[in-house]
Amino acid sequence: MATLGSLPAIDDCIETYLAAYASFGDNPFSAVNLADHVDDEPSASDVEYRLTLLVAYGLIDRIDDERYRIRCFPDESPTRWREHIAERAETFHRLVTDQATDRQPGTDGSNVELLRRDEENFVSVFVFDHDDVESVATTAATALTRDDSVAGIVLRASGVHADHVQRIADHLCTPDITDRTILERSFEKGFSDVVGTSKDDLEFRLFLQTV
Repeated sequence: MATLGSLPAIDDCIETYLAAYASFGDNPFSAVNLADHVDDEPSASDVEYRLTLLVAYGLIDRIDDERYRIRCFPDESPTRWREHIAERAETFHRLVTDQATDRQPGTDGSNVELLRRDEENFVSVFVFDHDDVESVATTAATALTRDDSVAGIVLRASGVHADHVQRIADHLCTPDITDRTILERSFEKGFSDVVGTSKDDLEFRLFLQTV
């Protein structure tokens, strides 16, 4: 478990984070923009270092080479912060397990997480609030190349993002999705489920069959 003492420059990072929130809210900003708003008047390179740590801590997103945006807001609930952290953890888990599988001798990177529905297997594709159609399509296409015996994919997300998943699914089910992304086939919607033991820990699942 991480403690305050084990997190590099955490006091400076929190001060910088709060200055970014107070000065820019949910608007993008750069290290140069932010440097003038931090009380201890750090250099732009010092602010850049702190922002890099804040990205790693999951509090801020880097949106391009120079600009950042607040990811977790101080006025959000602890539940919402846990969702942000869970999304980052899921992303890291997917990246680590993908590379770990690829490096194992005698494997071809074909391990994917499957869910079974009506005696058919579906490849799991996790959807986060920052995902768009193209990123989900890329993840789905990669997963499908690893196991071509499945019936389709199952989009999985926190219950609060069910509407976001539905919108992405609508795009994945259009015939021209193969022209706009690397997917070779489109999908059609099937069953949906909500699973979990409490309202704060629900997962929405939407099954899409390949056409």
